[in-house]
Amino acid sequence: MSSAAQHLPSESPARGAKNGRTGKAVLAGAVAVGLLAAGGGTFSKWSDSEAVASDDKVATGELSLALDQGATWTDGNDKPIDINTYKVVPGDTVKLKVSPIIQAEGENLKATLALELPANLQSVIGKYVDYTLQIDGLSDTNNDKVYEVTEANDGKPVDVVAAFTWKADSVTGDQGQNVPAQPVKGFNLVLDQSV
Repeated sequence: MSSAAQHLPSESPARGAKNGRTGKAVLAGAVAVGLLAAGGGTFSKWSDSEAVASDDKVATGELSLALDQGATWTDGNDKPIDINTYKVVPGDTVKLKVSPIIQAEGENLKATLALELPANLQSVIGKYVDYTLQIDGLSDTNNDKVYEVTEANDGKPVDVVAAFTWKADSVTGDQGQNVPAQPVKGFNLVLDQSV
């Protein structure tokens, strides 16, 4: 028996290199698939898409007011007056009349129409002056001088009549006499969409 060291046969250099390259290729492939699956590429299940309503269009409606003529004033008997020269006395009524055309386009459009008063007139409403508002063709369901507008009113004129009556029992003696003319600018028709 020989006392020389025994060596196990080793793989040939060509075979060992081949196995190493194969292992690295498998590892690189696994990493690439992992990256694709993580969202970095286009690897996915089958899918499809179709254009829907590609030729359809959408447009907006309109909510606006147009005044063809200015406001007019009448007395309590509907006789035309010049508000700049008319002198009121306790018990008198003067009426402001205007007829705007409402543009209200929109399938589910709901809005309100109201009359905004000048600040100096607002300050005497209730104490010295009674105020009523009537807008023909619209309804005031809450009785708060705010009228409802819908698409049914589109393109139609409405008659707005605001009546102001100086309460006869609001003054005594010579109170309120010879008061200088007060400006009545600041009336505004306000059309607001209801959300």
